[in-house]
Order: sequence, then C-alpha cells, then structure tokens
Amino acid sequence: MRMDIKKIMDSEEWTVSAKNTLQWASTIDSNKSIMLILRHSHRETLRDHSQMGSAGLTELGKQMSIEVGRRIPSGRPMELYTSFVPRAYETAEGISEGYSEIGGEVLDIDLLPSLAAPQILNPEIWEKLHPDGKNITDYVNHWVNGDFEGYIEPFDEFQGRFMGDTVKRLTEAKEKTIYVCTTHDFTLMSAKRMFLGRNLVHEDREPFLGGLGITPDGSDLELFIACENISISIPR
Repeated sequence: MRMDIKKIMDSEEWTVSAKNTLQWASTIDSNKSIMLILRHSHRETLRDHSQMGSAGLTELGKQMSIEVGRRIPSGRPMELYTSFVPRAYETAEGISEGYSEIGGEVLDIDLLPSLAAPQILNPEIWEKLHPDGKNITDYVNHWVNGDFEGYIEPFDEFQGRFMGDTVKRLTEAKEKTIYVCTTHDFTLMSAKRMFLGRNLVHEDREPFLGGLGITPDGSDLELFIACENISISIPR
C-alpha cells in the first residue's frame, strides 16, 4: 500500500501543490521556524450542505496525509493545529503519524476555531457556497467586499483573529518549530486574500493538501504560494 501511495504522490496532478510545499520546506534553514497552512487531504465530492461539517477523509486521503508527514523535513519539533471538522483533524493525525515514522518529534495536536471557518452569523449564507466549494474564490471576494454583512463576521475581524492564531505564533516562537495547520477551502482562501491583498481568481484554489508556507525573513515574512510555486516577501 505504501508503494502505491508513493506512486500517487509522485505522479498525480492534484498532488503537485503539496509536493511544491514540501520542496519549499526542505530549502528553509533548519534553524528557522516555518508554518505550513494546508488544505485537508482527499475526501469524496460533497453534494449537499449537510455534509460540510461532518465528512471525513477517504482511505486514500488518510494514507496521503501519512505520506505528507513522511516527507516533511524532520529537523524541528512539530506542533499541529487543526479545525475540529473530521477531515481536517484526520489530516493532522495522519501527518503526525508520518512525521513520527521518520523520527520527527510531534509535540501536540490542538484545535483552533479560526481554522474551521469565520464566524457564521446566519447559516443561510452557506446556501450561496457550492457544497464542494467550486465557487469558493468568488464567495470570499463577495465577503471581503461587504456583500455578506450580517451573515458572516467582518473580514477584518476574522483577519485579526486568524493572524493572531497563526503568524503571531510563528513570529513569537522561542524555539525552532514547524507548525502545521490543517484547514479547509474557506479559511485557506481567506488567508490567501489576506496575504496577497487582491481579489482571488479560480486558479488560486488549492487542491487537497496544497496550501501556503511561511517563515520569518528578517523584518519580513517569506510567503510561499504552493499552487504557483513562487515565494514572496511581505511586511509583518
């Protein structure tokens, strides 16, 4: 089974973003802390809104999470943060298992509410999002533009909370650590909107296990965008 998973990881188009992230992580000085913000692993297509909060990973998704953990450079202790939703938590568990297999030290897996979603004030707003997230980039753009006032917490409020949970944790780290955050389309695309400061396009959407990498770079942050395979500096 492991050989099959390795073959899938090395050959499937949807794994390119994850591989880009892992390659980037391997280039960062081992004395620097890094943070990976990743979409959860493989799940079935969601066809109904009722599945959004409960769907877990497929067996392929679980095995791919473990394989990602095996491929993370093991020179730092790892702290994992995750959404409470099963597919994100199962992804964190798999990464933890794989990282431990290669001798990496896993400190803990903790829940972070900001990795689940922004605060929803009126659940009717979910009806504007395709259950499988196909329109997620447009959905985030509408939210940022204020079109969902009274339905979702203001974008600026979520940005402050999310940055406090993630980037602040990274920049205030006393010891070199690798932080892995497992999340969903909504939060990951919101993070991209924060960092890039522009409207999102469909191509910004990350496949399963794709995401962002962040590391301190002097007074700036080096941001790696996995689906584009580029690295840019942004002010802290």
